[in-house]
Amino acid sequence: MPATMTGRPVGVVAYTRYATDARVMRTAESLQRAGFRVDVYTPRDAGEPAAETIRGVTLTRLPVAQYNGTGFLGYVASYLGFFLLCFGRLAWRQIGRRYRLIYVNNMPDFLVFVSVPSRLLGAKVVLDIHDPMPETYLAKFGQGKRGLVYRLLKLQERYSAAYADRVVTVHEPVKRDILVKDGLRADKISVVANFPDGDVFRPVEDYRLDRPLRMIYYGTISKRFALERVIGSVAGLKRKDGLFLKIIGRGDGAAGLEKAISTHAVGPRVDFENRTYPLRQIPLIIRDYHLGIVPYEPGRATDYMLPVKMLELTAAGIPVITVANTAIRHYFSPDLFFAYDPSRADSLTALLDDLIGQPGPLLTMREALLKKREDYLWEKEAGKLIGLVVDLTR
Repeated sequence: MPATMTGRPVGVVAYTRYATDARVMRTAESLQRAGFRVDVYTPRDAGEPAAETIRGVTLTRLPVAQYNGTGFLGYVASYLGFFLLCFGRLAWRQIGRRYRLIYVNNMPDFLVFVSVPSRLLGAKVVLDIHDPMPETYLAKFGQGKRGLVYRLLKLQERYSAAYADRVVTVHEPVKRDILVKDGLRADKISVVANFPDGDVFRPVEDYRLDRPLRMIYYGTISKRFALERVIGSVAGLKRKDGLFLKIIGRGDGAAGLEKAISTHAVGPRVDFENRTYPLRQIPLIIRDYHLGIVPYEPGRATDYMLPVKMLELTAAGIPVITVANTAIRHYFSPDLFFAYDPSRADSLTALLDDLIGQPGPLLTMREALLKKREDYLWEKEAGKLIGLVVDLTR
């Protein structure tokens, strides 16, 4: 990279936990490796240091905890607390750092306005929309599109995107079917797919089918991911000892999941670990499993999800069971995943029974995934990201 680009300061803002948020980590580390000086601002969980440098990226953790409850107002209060702290810290740091770019990750979208002091002093602003906030609200809280909150969320999304110099999102269907239809200019939106780092998620070398089949889910525990339905499907298997399910994650659906495990009496066959692991530990965990599951309830928000856990599992050569939504069909052909119908109560059970009885298709799919692996890695997406940031910071 030209010497004139070395050391350009970039501030990255994200209401998330850095060690577990793959996209934020990949964004920051890719920019750092490209020669930018990267500061990341996040909330601070209990036990985490206020400041830290990880692989060349400087972290500043602000004294507000990330909210994991069930109430909408709880999220609003936590978002606003982080917004105010970040606004003040960025305004102060801008004097010394002279950021050339502020890169803000949603949610919430309005977090982009923490960059106002920096922008007044000449910085450019990017808003990275991981998940469309109004649609995520519908999926999480079940409110209608005509409700006041949904309309306010649409309004703040529109103003936030209009304020930013560029908008980045995670895949083409979100850009085409949601953001552009909501009035955003297509030429202002760049797609940087949320593909995994191929050096972190390498193909599992010792993949052998034995009994029982071992299946894993990791990530957010929430009703929209339909894990309670998965427990019901496991309970209905013909061969009760044919499958072991591991669930790792935390979220507002943990209590309901634990109740489902108890109600269906599947405890010996299902292990729920109510915690998260740093991103770089995930490959060491998933290598012991034959397949992954990425379930969710059907709906407008989930129809446009391209789950990062599915991408990570496929990069490791581990087949995935999921629902064939719009985003997944856009990127994956039918031979690269196992699909079930969430509208049929017995669909997932029947699919699992088939794989337990004849696991050979897992090997066939694994071979197909490994042949296509290079198409779903972060390396080429990093080039798009770096090109965008270079152009904005000239």
